[in-house]
Amino acid sequence: MPSYRSAILFSLLFFVLSGCVVYRPKINPDADYFQRLKSQTQEGVTVKAVGLGARETKKAFGVNLASKHILAVWMEIENQDPEHSYAFAERNVDPDYYTAAEAAFMSRLGAVRTLKKFLPPFLHFVTAPLSPLEAWLAQSANEQLEKTFEEHVLSYGWIRPGEKKAGYLFVPFEVGLKEISVTLEGYSPAVMANEKVKAVRKFNFIIEIPGIRQDYLKKNFRSYYAESAIQDFETESELMAYVKNLPCCTTDKKLRRKGDPLNLVILGDAEDVLTSLTAAKWDETEMIYWGSILKTINSFSFKKSYRYSPVSPLYFDGRSHDAAFQKARKSLDQRLHLRLWYSPARFRGKPVWVGTVSRDIGVRFTRKTWNLTTHKIDPDIDEAVLYTLNDLISAKQAEAYGLEGGVPLSTRGDPAENLTGDPYFTQGLRAVLVLSKTRVEDLPVLMESEAIEAMAKRLETPKLGNAT
Repeated sequence: MPSYRSAILFSLLFFVLSGCVVYRPKINPDADYFQRLKSQTQEGVTVKAVGLGARETKKAFGVNLASKHILAVWMEIENQDPEHSYAFAERNVDPDYYTAAEAAFMSRLGAVRTLKKFLPPFLHFVTAPLSPLEAWLAQSANEQLEKTFEEHVLSYGWIRPGEKKAGYLFVPFEVGLKEISVTLEGYSPAVMANEKVKAVRKFNFIIEIPGIRQDYLKKNFRSYYAESAIQDFETESELMAYVKNLPCCTTDKKLRRKGDPLNLVILGDAEDVLTSLTAAKWDETEMIYWGSILKTINSFSFKKSYRYSPVSPLYFDGRSHDAAFQKARKSLDQRLHLRLWYSPARFRGKPVWVGTVSRDIGVRFTRKTWNLTTHKIDPDIDEAVLYTLNDLISAKQAEAYGLEGGVPLSTRGDPAENLTGDPYFTQGLRAVLVLSKTRVEDLPVLMESEAIEAMAKRLETPKLGNAT
Protein backbone atom coordinates (compact mmCIF):
# COMPACT_ATOMS: atom_id res chain seq x y z
CA MET A 1 0.00 0.00 0.00
CA PRO A 2 2.73 2.55 0.85
CA SER A 3 4.27 1.98 -2.56
CA TYR A 4 0.95 2.75 -4.28
CA ARG A 5 0.56 5.89 -2.20
CA SER A 6 4.07 6.98 -3.09
CA ALA A 7 3.40 6.39 -6.77
CA ILE A 8 0.14 8.32 -6.61
CA LEU A 9 1.77 11.23 -4.77
CA PHE A 10 4.68 11.21 -7.19
CA SER A 11 2.31 11.27 -10.18
CA LEU A 12 0.26 14.07 -8.67
CA LEU A 13 3.41 16.10 -8.07
CA PHE A 14 4.46 15.51 -11.67
CA PHE A 15 1.14 16.71 -13.10
CA VAL A 16 1.09 19.71 -10.77
CA LEU A 17 4.55 20.65 -11.97
CA SER A 18 3.45 20.06 -15.56
CA GLY A 19 0.86 22.76 -15.10
CA CYS A 20 3.67 25.09 -14.00
CA VAL A 21 5.62 24.65 -17.22
CA VAL A 22 5.21 28.11 -18.68
CA TYR A 23 7.48 30.25 -20.80
CA ARG A 24 7.83 33.96 -20.03
CA PRO A 25 10.52 35.73 -22.07
CA LYS A 26 11.08 39.46 -21.51
CA ILE A 27 13.03 40.69 -24.52
CA ASN A 28 13.14 44.45 -24.04
CA PRO A 29 14.61 46.84 -26.67
CA ASP A 30 15.37 49.26 -23.81
CA ALA A 31 17.06 46.73 -21.52
CA ASP A 32 19.89 47.99 -19.30
CA TYR A 33 22.52 45.96 -21.16
CA PHE A 34 22.14 48.23 -24.20
CA GLN A 35 24.03 50.86 -22.19
CA ARG A 36 27.15 48.78 -22.94
CA LEU A 37 26.49 48.90 -26.69
CA LYS A 38 29.58 49.27 -28.90
CA SER A 39 29.37 50.78 -32.38
CA GLN A 40 31.71 51.00 -35.39
CA THR A 41 31.25 52.46 -38.87
CA GLN A 42 33.22 51.77 -42.05
CA GLU A 43 32.40 53.16 -45.51
CA GLY A 44 28.72 53.59 -44.71
CA VAL A 45 28.32 50.26 -42.88
CA THR A 46 27.57 50.44 -39.15
CA VAL A 47 27.76 47.46 -36.80
CA LYS A 48 26.64 47.56 -33.17
CA ALA A 49 27.12 44.81 -30.59
CA VAL A 50 26.54 44.04 -26.93
CA GLY A 51 26.92 40.83 -24.94
CA LEU A 52 24.46 39.63 -22.31
CA GLY A 53 25.50 38.20 -18.96
CA ALA A 54 23.96 35.01 -17.57
CA ARG A 55 21.23 36.82 -15.58
CA GLU A 56 20.46 39.20 -18.44
CA THR A 57 20.10 36.31 -20.88
CA LYS A 58 17.86 34.35 -18.52
CA LYS A 59 15.59 37.37 -18.06
CA ALA A 60 15.42 38.11 -21.78
CA PHE A 61 14.91 34.57 -23.10
CA GLY A 62 13.26 33.02 -20.07
CA VAL A 63 15.73 30.12 -19.85
CA ASN A 64 19.18 29.65 -18.38
CA LEU A 65 21.32 29.63 -21.53
CA ALA A 66 24.52 30.02 -19.47
CA SER A 67 23.93 26.58 -17.92
CA LYS A 68 24.16 25.24 -21.47
CA HIS A 69 27.36 27.27 -22.03
CA ILE A 70 25.61 29.57 -24.49
CA LEU A 71 26.12 33.33 -24.69
CA ALA A 72 23.65 35.71 -26.33
CA VAL A 73 25.12 38.62 -28.29
CA TRP A 74 22.81 41.30 -29.72
CA MET A 75 23.99 42.77 -33.00
CA GLU A 76 22.70 45.32 -35.48
CA ILE A 77 24.04 45.84 -39.01
CA GLU A 78 23.01 48.89 -41.05
CA ASN A 79 24.07 49.28 -44.66
CA GLN A 80 24.19 52.86 -45.98
CA ASP A 81 26.69 51.98 -48.70
CA PRO A 82 24.79 52.71 -51.95
CA GLU A 83 27.06 50.53 -54.09
CA HIS A 84 27.20 47.20 -52.26
CA SER A 85 24.97 44.58 -50.72
CA TYR A 86 26.66 42.76 -47.85
CA ALA A 87 26.45 39.07 -47.05
CA PHE A 88 26.22 38.24 -43.36
CA ALA A 89 26.99 34.76 -42.02
CA GLU A 90 27.13 33.68 -38.37
CA ARG A 91 30.22 31.61 -39.24
CA ASN A 92 32.11 34.84 -39.87
CA VAL A 93 31.47 35.90 -36.26
CA ASP A 94 32.12 32.61 -34.48
CA PRO A 95 32.63 29.21 -36.16
CA ASP A 96 31.19 27.53 -33.05
CA TYR A 97 27.91 29.46 -33.01
CA TYR A 98 24.58 27.83 -32.15
CA THR A 99 21.56 28.13 -34.42
CA ALA A 100 18.32 29.42 -32.92
CA ALA A 101 16.71 25.98 -33.16
CA GLU A 102 19.75 24.38 -31.55
CA ALA A 103 19.85 26.83 -28.62
CA ALA A 104 16.09 26.51 -28.11
CA PHE A 105 16.17 22.70 -28.17
CA MET A 106 19.02 22.61 -25.67
CA SER A 107 16.99 24.90 -23.38
CA ARG A 108 13.57 23.27 -23.78
CA LEU A 109 11.28 23.17 -20.76
CA GLY A 110 9.69 20.15 -19.09
CA ALA A 111 8.13 18.85 -15.90
CA VAL A 112 10.83 16.21 -15.53
CA ARG A 113 13.50 18.88 -15.48
CA THR A 114 11.54 20.81 -12.86
CA LEU A 115 10.95 17.67 -10.81
CA LYS A 116 14.65 16.79 -10.78
CA LYS A 117 15.35 20.04 -8.95
CA PHE A 118 13.45 18.62 -5.97
CA LEU A 119 15.24 15.27 -6.01
CA PRO A 120 18.81 14.30 -5.05
CA PRO A 121 20.91 13.13 -8.03
CA PHE A 122 20.80 9.44 -7.05
CA LEU A 123 16.99 9.49 -7.44
CA HIS A 124 16.89 11.09 -10.88
CA PHE A 125 16.40 7.66 -12.47
CA VAL A 126 12.86 7.44 -11.08
CA THR A 127 11.78 10.20 -13.47
CA ALA A 128 12.66 8.14 -16.56
CA PRO A 129 9.17 6.58 -16.99
CA LEU A 130 7.67 10.08 -17.05
CA SER A 131 9.78 11.30 -19.96
CA PRO A 132 7.33 10.20 -22.69
CA LEU A 133 4.70 12.49 -21.18
CA GLU A 134 7.04 15.44 -20.94
CA ALA A 135 6.98 16.45 -24.61
CA TRP A 136 3.19 16.48 -24.65
CA LEU A 137 2.74 18.36 -21.36
CA ALA A 138 5.34 21.03 -22.18
CA GLN A 139 4.55 21.20 -25.88
CA SER A 140 2.90 24.62 -25.83
CA ALA A 141 5.67 26.25 -23.75
CA ASN A 142 8.42 24.77 -25.91
CA GLU A 143 6.71 25.83 -29.14
CA GLN A 144 6.60 29.38 -27.80
CA LEU A 145 10.23 29.12 -26.74
CA GLU A 146 11.33 27.97 -30.19
CA LYS A 147 9.25 30.68 -31.88
CA THR A 148 10.82 33.37 -29.67
CA PHE A 149 14.36 32.24 -30.51
CA GLU A 150 13.59 32.12 -34.23
CA GLU A 151 11.94 35.56 -34.22
CA HIS A 152 14.83 37.30 -32.48
CA VAL A 153 17.86 35.61 -34.04
CA LEU A 154 20.19 37.41 -36.46
CA SER A 155 20.76 34.80 -39.14
CA TYR A 156 22.59 34.62 -42.46
CA GLY A 157 21.40 36.67 -45.41
CA TRP A 158 21.83 39.82 -47.48
CA ILE A 159 21.82 43.35 -46.15
CA ARG A 160 21.08 45.55 -49.12
CA PRO A 161 21.70 49.31 -49.45
CA GLY A 162 19.44 51.17 -47.03
CA GLU A 163 18.59 48.02 -45.04
CA LYS A 164 19.10 47.37 -41.35
CA LYS A 165 19.00 43.98 -39.63
CA ALA A 166 19.26 43.25 -35.92
CA GLY A 167 18.94 40.27 -33.61
CA TYR A 168 20.73 37.91 -31.28
CA LEU A 169 23.56 35.50 -32.01
CA PHE A 170 24.21 32.46 -29.83
CA VAL A 171 27.90 31.69 -29.28
CA PRO A 172 29.99 29.78 -26.69
CA PHE A 173 29.63 31.34 -23.26
CA GLU A 174 32.37 33.45 -21.70
CA VAL A 175 32.51 36.13 -19.03
CA GLY A 176 34.65 39.23 -18.67
CA LEU A 177 36.00 40.77 -21.86
CA LYS A 178 35.38 38.96 -25.12
CA GLU A 179 36.50 39.75 -28.66
CA ILE A 180 33.77 39.70 -31.30
CA SER A 181 34.87 39.88 -34.93
CA VAL A 182 32.41 40.53 -37.76
CA THR A 183 33.36 40.07 -41.41
CA LEU A 184 30.96 41.28 -44.11
CA GLU A 185 31.50 40.55 -47.79
CA GLY A 186 30.16 43.21 -50.13
CA TYR A 187 28.98 42.60 -53.69
CA SER A 188 28.11 45.08 -56.40
CA PRO A 189 24.85 44.26 -58.28
CA ALA A 190 26.68 44.60 -61.60
CA VAL A 191 28.93 41.63 -60.89
CA MET A 192 26.64 39.56 -58.68
CA ALA A 193 26.39 36.81 -61.26
CA ASN A 194 30.15 36.42 -61.33
CA GLU A 195 30.30 36.15 -57.52
CA LYS A 196 33.19 38.58 -57.33
CA VAL A 197 33.75 40.13 -53.93
CA LYS A 198 34.07 43.88 -54.34
CA ALA A 199 34.38 44.95 -50.68
CA VAL A 200 35.23 43.32 -47.38
CA ARG A 201 34.44 45.06 -44.09
CA LYS A 202 35.94 43.75 -40.87
CA PHE A 203 34.83 44.92 -37.44
CA ASN A 204 36.50 43.94 -34.17
CA PHE A 205 34.77 44.58 -30.86
CA ILE A 206 35.86 44.00 -27.29
CA ILE A 207 32.61 43.58 -25.37
CA GLU A 208 32.05 43.11 -21.66
CA ILE A 209 30.12 40.08 -20.39
CA PRO A 210 29.10 40.49 -16.71
CA GLY A 211 29.87 37.54 -14.47
CA ILE A 212 33.25 37.99 -12.76
CA ARG A 213 34.80 40.52 -10.42
CA GLN A 214 37.92 41.71 -12.23
CA ASP A 215 40.70 42.86 -9.94
CA TYR A 216 41.35 46.08 -11.88
CA LEU A 217 37.81 47.49 -11.66
CA LYS A 218 38.30 49.05 -8.23
CA LYS A 219 41.66 50.62 -9.10
CA ASN A 220 42.00 54.32 -9.87
CA PHE A 221 45.32 54.30 -11.68
CA ARG A 222 45.55 58.03 -12.26
CA SER A 223 45.24 58.75 -8.53
CA TYR A 224 48.51 56.97 -7.74
CA TYR A 225 50.84 59.77 -8.83
CA ALA A 226 50.62 63.54 -9.07
CA GLU A 227 50.88 64.82 -12.63
CA SER A 228 54.10 66.64 -11.69
CA ALA A 229 55.64 63.32 -10.58
CA ILE A 230 55.12 61.57 -13.94
CA GLN A 231 58.11 61.40 -16.30
CA ASP A 232 57.22 61.74 -19.98
CA PHE A 233 59.84 60.38 -22.36
CA GLU A 234 60.04 61.40 -26.00
CA THR A 235 63.05 59.40 -27.16
CA GLU A 236 63.61 55.68 -27.21
CA SER A 237 66.94 56.08 -25.42
CA GLU A 238 65.20 57.81 -22.50
CA LEU A 239 62.57 55.09 -22.34
CA MET A 240 65.11 52.27 -22.42
CA ALA A 241 67.20 53.94 -19.73
CA TYR A 242 64.09 54.09 -17.51
CA VAL A 243 63.30 50.43 -18.23
CA LYS A 244 66.85 49.36 -17.42
CA ASN A 245 66.88 51.24 -14.11
CA LEU A 246 63.60 49.84 -12.79
CA PRO A 247 63.83 47.67 -9.65
CA CYS A 248 64.88 44.16 -10.50
CA CYS A 249 61.94 42.37 -8.94
CA THR A 250 58.60 42.45 -7.23
CA THR A 251 58.58 42.22 -3.42
CA ASP A 252 56.46 41.04 -0.54
CA LYS A 253 54.09 43.45 1.18
CA LYS A 254 56.70 44.54 3.72
CA LEU A 255 59.30 45.16 0.97
CA ARG A 256 61.74 42.78 2.68
CA ARG A 257 62.06 39.94 0.19
CA LYS A 258 62.33 39.80 -3.60
CA GLY A 259 59.75 38.00 -5.70
CA ASP A 260 59.37 37.37 -9.42
CA PRO A 261 61.52 39.53 -11.71
CA LEU A 262 60.02 42.59 -13.41
CA ASN A 263 60.54 41.35 -16.95
CA LEU A 264 57.74 43.00 -18.93
CA VAL A 265 56.98 46.62 -19.87
CA ILE A 266 53.82 47.53 -21.81
CA LEU A 267 53.01 50.99 -23.15
CA GLY A 268 49.41 52.04 -23.74
CA ASP A 269 46.23 53.35 -22.19
CA ALA A 270 44.33 51.06 -19.81
CA GLU A 271 41.81 50.37 -22.59
CA ASP A 272 44.65 49.48 -24.98
CA VAL A 273 46.04 46.99 -22.44
CA LEU A 274 42.66 45.32 -21.93
CA THR A 275 41.86 45.27 -25.65
CA SER A 276 45.24 43.92 -26.76
CA LEU A 277 45.46 41.13 -24.21
CA THR A 278 41.84 40.12 -24.86
CA ALA A 279 42.50 40.04 -28.60
CA ALA A 280 45.51 37.81 -27.90
CA LYS A 281 43.19 35.44 -25.95
CA TRP A 282 44.41 36.24 -22.45
CA ASP A 283 41.76 36.06 -19.72
CA GLU A 284 41.27 38.53 -16.90
CA THR A 285 41.66 37.35 -13.31
CA GLU A 286 39.15 37.70 -10.53
CA MET A 287 39.60 39.46 -7.23
CA ILE A 288 40.30 37.27 -4.22
CA TYR A 289 36.96 36.85 -2.43
CA TRP A 290 34.99 33.89 -1.08
CA GLY A 291 33.41 33.09 -4.42
CA SER A 292 36.73 32.99 -6.29
CA ILE A 293 38.37 31.05 -3.45
CA LEU A 294 35.68 28.36 -3.63
CA LYS A 295 35.97 28.19 -7.43
CA THR A 296 39.75 27.87 -7.10
CA ILE A 297 39.43 25.04 -4.57
CA ASN A 298 36.95 23.25 -6.84
CA SER A 299 39.23 23.68 -9.84
CA PHE A 300 42.29 22.46 -7.93
CA SER A 301 40.49 19.50 -6.33
CA PHE A 302 38.86 18.19 -9.50
CA LYS A 303 41.52 19.30 -12.01
CA LYS A 304 39.08 21.60 -13.79
CA SER A 305 39.85 24.75 -15.71
CA TYR A 306 39.16 28.08 -14.02
CA ARG A 307 40.12 30.63 -16.62
CA TYR A 308 39.69 33.60 -14.30
CA SER A 309 41.32 32.27 -11.13
CA PRO A 310 42.93 34.92 -8.89
CA VAL A 311 46.69 35.38 -8.63
CA SER A 312 48.51 35.87 -5.36
CA PRO A 313 49.61 39.44 -4.56
CA LEU A 314 53.11 40.61 -5.44
CA TYR A 315 54.20 44.20 -4.88
CA PHE A 316 55.78 46.99 -6.93
CA ASP A 317 56.05 50.58 -5.71
CA GLY A 318 54.39 49.54 -2.46
CA ARG A 319 51.16 48.06 -3.88
CA SER A 320 49.87 44.80 -5.28
CA HIS A 321 49.18 44.39 -9.00
CA ASP A 322 46.77 46.77 -10.72
CA ALA A 323 45.68 44.18 -13.29
CA ALA A 324 46.43 40.54 -13.97
CA PHE A 325 45.82 38.19 -16.89
CA GLN A 326 46.41 34.54 -17.64
CA LYS A 327 46.24 31.76 -20.18
CA ALA A 328 45.08 28.63 -18.39
CA ARG A 329 45.10 25.07 -19.63
CA LYS A 330 42.38 22.56 -18.76
CA SER A 331 43.73 22.30 -15.23
CA LEU A 332 44.51 25.16 -12.85
CA ASP A 333 47.94 23.58 -12.29
CA GLN A 334 49.29 24.95 -15.58
CA ARG A 335 48.93 28.52 -16.78
CA LEU A 336 50.81 31.54 -18.03
CA HIS A 337 50.07 34.55 -15.88
CA LEU A 338 51.19 38.16 -15.88
CA ARG A 339 50.74 41.06 -13.47
CA LEU A 340 50.86 44.74 -14.38
CA TRP A 341 51.40 47.94 -12.41
CA TYR A 342 50.71 51.49 -13.55
CA SER A 343 53.98 53.43 -13.28
CA PRO A 344 54.88 57.14 -12.99
CA ALA A 345 56.13 57.27 -16.58
CA ARG A 346 54.84 57.87 -20.11
CA PHE A 347 56.35 57.39 -23.53
CA ARG A 348 55.10 59.98 -26.02
CA GLY A 349 51.92 60.27 -23.97
CA LYS A 350 51.35 56.53 -23.54
CA PRO A 351 51.26 55.25 -19.93
CA VAL A 352 54.04 52.82 -19.01
CA TRP A 353 52.96 49.59 -17.29
CA VAL A 354 55.57 47.52 -15.47
CA GLY A 355 54.93 43.81 -15.17
CA THR A 356 56.07 40.30 -14.48
CA VAL A 357 55.19 37.17 -16.43
CA SER A 358 55.95 33.51 -15.71
CA ARG A 359 54.64 30.06 -16.56
CA ASP A 360 53.10 27.79 -13.92
CA ILE A 361 53.89 24.14 -14.70
CA GLY A 362 52.44 22.40 -11.63
CA VAL A 363 51.72 22.55 -7.92
CA ARG A 364 54.14 21.71 -5.11
CA PHE A 365 54.31 21.69 -1.31
CA THR A 366 55.75 24.69 0.52
CA ARG A 367 55.82 26.00 4.08
CA LYS A 368 55.85 29.59 2.85
CA THR A 369 52.11 29.88 2.13
CA TRP A 370 49.04 29.57 4.36
CA ASN A 371 47.67 26.59 2.43
CA LEU A 372 51.06 24.80 2.22
CA THR A 373 50.93 24.69 -1.59
CA THR A 374 52.10 26.92 -4.40
CA HIS A 375 52.48 26.85 -8.14
CA LYS A 376 55.83 25.70 -9.45
CA ILE A 377 57.10 27.95 -12.23
CA ASP A 378 59.16 26.99 -15.24
CA PRO A 379 62.68 27.99 -14.14
CA ASP A 380 63.47 29.24 -17.67
CA ILE A 381 61.56 32.46 -17.05
CA ASP A 382 62.79 34.11 -20.27
CA GLU A 383 60.60 31.64 -22.17
CA ALA A 384 57.48 33.27 -20.70
CA VAL A 385 58.79 36.71 -21.67
CA LEU A 386 59.40 35.66 -25.26
CA TYR A 387 56.01 33.93 -25.41
CA THR A 388 54.22 37.12 -24.36
CA LEU A 389 56.26 39.21 -26.79
CA ASN A 390 55.53 36.88 -29.70
CA ASP A 391 51.90 36.44 -28.66
CA LEU A 392 51.03 40.13 -28.79
CA ILE A 393 53.01 40.61 -31.99
CA SER A 394 51.25 37.63 -33.62
CA ALA A 395 47.89 39.09 -32.55
CA LYS A 396 48.97 42.30 -34.33
CA GLN A 397 48.52 44.34 -31.16
CA ALA A 398 51.97 45.99 -30.95
CA GLU A 399 53.27 48.87 -33.03
CA ALA A 400 56.85 48.55 -31.80
CA TYR A 401 58.86 46.28 -29.53
CA GLY A 402 62.28 45.85 -28.00
CA LEU A 403 64.32 44.06 -25.36
CA GLU A 404 66.28 45.65 -22.54
CA GLY A 405 68.20 44.48 -19.50
CA GLY A 406 67.70 45.37 -15.85
CA VAL A 407 67.27 42.04 -14.09
CA PRO A 408 70.36 40.40 -12.56
CA LEU A 409 71.60 37.48 -14.61
CA SER A 410 71.23 34.00 -13.12
CA THR A 411 71.95 30.53 -14.44
CA ARG A 412 70.47 27.07 -14.19
CA GLY A 413 73.38 26.09 -11.98
CA ASP A 414 73.12 29.20 -9.81
CA PRO A 415 69.48 30.29 -10.01
CA ALA A 416 67.63 33.13 -8.31
CA GLU A 417 64.52 32.43 -6.21
CA ASN A 418 61.08 33.99 -5.92
CA LEU A 419 59.07 34.52 -2.71
CA THR A 420 58.01 30.88 -2.43
CA GLY A 421 61.51 29.57 -3.04
CA ASP A 422 61.00 28.55 -6.66
CA PRO A 423 64.28 28.76 -8.61
CA TYR A 424 64.51 30.58 -11.93
CA PHE A 425 67.25 31.66 -14.28
CA THR A 426 67.34 34.55 -16.75
CA GLN A 427 69.55 36.56 -19.05
CA GLY A 428 68.05 39.65 -17.45
CA LEU A 429 65.72 40.46 -20.37
CA ARG A 430 62.77 42.82 -20.22
CA ALA A 431 60.34 42.80 -23.13
CA VAL A 432 59.07 46.26 -24.10
CA LEU A 433 55.88 46.53 -26.19
CA VAL A 434 54.21 49.66 -27.49
CA LEU A 435 50.53 48.80 -28.00
CA SER A 436 48.49 49.97 -30.96
CA LYS A 437 44.84 50.98 -31.16
CA THR A 438 44.60 49.25 -34.54
CA ARG A 439 45.99 45.99 -35.85
CA VAL A 440 49.58 46.27 -37.07
CA GLU A 441 51.11 44.33 -39.95
CA ASP A 442 54.65 45.72 -40.20
CA LEU A 443 56.33 46.00 -36.82
CA PRO A 444 59.38 48.23 -36.20
CA VAL A 445 61.95 47.37 -33.55
CA LEU A 446 62.77 49.84 -30.81
CA MET A 447 66.37 50.96 -30.54
CA GLU A 448 68.93 48.19 -30.67
CA SER A 449 70.32 47.14 -27.31
CA GLU A 450 72.74 44.66 -25.80
CA ALA A 451 69.74 42.61 -24.70
CA ILE A 452 68.65 42.05 -28.31
CA GLU A 453 72.16 40.91 -29.19
CA ALA A 454 72.17 38.59 -26.18
CA MET A 455 68.84 37.12 -27.24
CA ALA A 456 70.10 36.61 -30.78
CA LYS A 457 73.06 34.67 -29.42
CA ARG A 458 70.78 32.60 -27.24
CA LEU A 459 68.55 31.66 -30.16
CA GLU A 460 71.60 30.56 -32.12
CA THR A 461 72.89 28.38 -29.27
CA PRO A 462 71.18 25.10 -28.39
CA LYS A 463 70.03 24.70 -24.79
CA LEU A 464 71.84 21.38 -24.56
CA GLY A 465 75.38 20.84 -25.71
CA ASN A 466 76.13 18.47 -28.56
CA ALA A 467 76.91 14.92 -27.50
CA THR A 468 80.58 14.04 -27.84
